[in-house]
Amino acid sequence: MAMLDTSPIPSHAVTLWADDLNIYAIIPGPIPHVTKFPRNEGGLGKALQLLRTRYEELPAPKRNYTAPPPKLTLKNGKPPVQTDNEREAALAVLRKLGIV
Repeated sequence: MAMLDTSPIPSHAVTLWADDLNIYAIIPGPIPHVTKFPRNEGGLGKALQLLRTRYEELPAPKRNYTAPPPKLTLKNGKPPVQTDNEREAALAVLRKLGIV
């Protein structure tokens, strides 16, 4: 069986599947919980409400999981370890100690 890359799946994702009688949902967590809804219009509405509730419980920064990460400015091909202000403060300390 092939393994899927789950990295694009958000942390609030719920897995849904159905059989002849019910719609099932597995809610991830420390102890995953499987719940079922009847396979009809009302059950589908309840399953969609579960998805909406899971999404609304998220903190605002995690809601747009497709947003690109913030751009890093590269120096010599690598991302900076510290900011320019931190670098200037460190150089001032080294100059004060007579190292630089």
